[in-house]
Amino acid sequence: MLSKFFAFSVLALLGVTPAPTSAARLYVSSYAGQITFLDLTKAKNGTYELTNSGASNDCAPNPSWLQIDVKHRNLYCVDEGFATGIGTLNSFKLGNDTKNPLSPVTRMNVPNAPVNTAIMANGPNGTQLLAVAHYVNALTTWKVEPKTASFAPLQSFNFTMAKPGRNAGRQAAPHPHQVLVDPSHKYLVVPDLGADMIRIFYIDPHTLQVSERPSINVEPGSGPRHGAFSPASAVHPRKTKAELRYYLVNELSSKLHAYSVTYLPNNGGIGMSLLESVSAYGPEKDPVFSGNAPAEIAALPLPMGNGTHQLIVSNRNATFFKDIGNPDKKNETHIDSDTIASFTVSGNGGGAGGGVGGISFDNLIPAQGSFPRQFSVNRRGDLVAVGLQNSGRVVVMERCTESGKLGAVVAEVEGLGGVTSIVWDERE
Repeated sequence: MLSKFFAFSVLALLGVTPAPTSAARLYVSSYAGQITFLDLTKAKNGTYELTNSGASNDCAPNPSWLQIDVKHRNLYCVDEGFATGIGTLNSFKLGNDTKNPLSPVTRMNVPNAPVNTAIMANGPNGTQLLAVAHYVNALTTWKVEPKTASFAPLQSFNFTMAKPGRNAGRQAAPHPHQVLVDPSHKYLVVPDLGADMIRIFYIDPHTLQVSERPSINVEPGSGPRHGAFSPASAVHPRKTKAELRYYLVNELSSKLHAYSVTYLPNNGGIGMSLLESVSAYGPEKDPVFSGNAPAEIAALPLPMGNGTHQLIVSNRNATFFKDIGNPDKKNETHIDSDTIASFTVSGNGGGAGGGVGGISFDNLIPAQGSFPRQFSVNRRGDLVAVGLQNSGRVVVMERCTESGKLGAVVAEVEGLGGVTSIVWDERE
């Protein structure tokens, strides 16, 4: 059975299903070739059910990343193209048909291995900039008409290196792994796993053309993968832009870096100063695993004030939890699990670890399976959907919005193939 309902109540034991009172849809991409539609419902008694409602093959053969524009009812999917050697960029309009909500709009061949996307929504005449990071040494940009979800090519950048990086097996060439729009909406930030740098591009708001600015180097052999800026609520209104933070997870060194951020004059770029570097597993664990560890990061607000916020990091190939209970409560087979780490960042600096970045390790919990490649937090911040690539599973965990603590698994679905990304569709 693909859908699992494991929050039991007296009504459930009596064979009565409580009527759902709220719902959200999750779209899940998988290397198996599908975009799967999962419907999450919550009953009046507080129990959840996650149902597999169907799938689309229109981003096949190897969907690697999803980007949703809830306001305009658009979904974008990049196909990494393992099977063909050619990547594709795909757009869809989101409809109300519960069984087949995706209407394909545009499909276009792109440089190989697209792995991540970002949208800058403030273009001229209502247009948008869609940027795509390609693991095989490229960044491409596209002009989007959000009313129709159609797009057209703008620019393509191909990166080179004079010689391999410290980790020659993984750093023989540039490998951009993420593209992120900064909080000012003026820059693209691109961690490059192969080149050990964070590439910066300025966005011309009148033309949507982007141009390179000075990059930020990271420690050789780090392998920067994904980053996140501190949430807007963490920047005190009386503080300067220097208080903005950028957090980076490094795939090869298993380190989490914290940077202070400044904006250079005359649109000259972004400056970053390293404040602190900590293990992505926390101080209680040694990074004994070989590569492929930190995968995703999110920075979330906390209500403590003074700019305090939370960082969540998923760690693949970090199987610290052995022989734990199955997230499918109807399955008695125990599993081994990779991890999710949580950190609190003090707005006053000087965290419990003593670093000037103010990062304090909170805890390490089971991710409920193997290779938590990506996770996504809902709009309220009280649910986290985790995609477990090697387990072919999505689990939904509770999150306390007061403390940030991740709690029980409230729902799960299996049989999804190699899960690569998840987005929430919650109407604005």
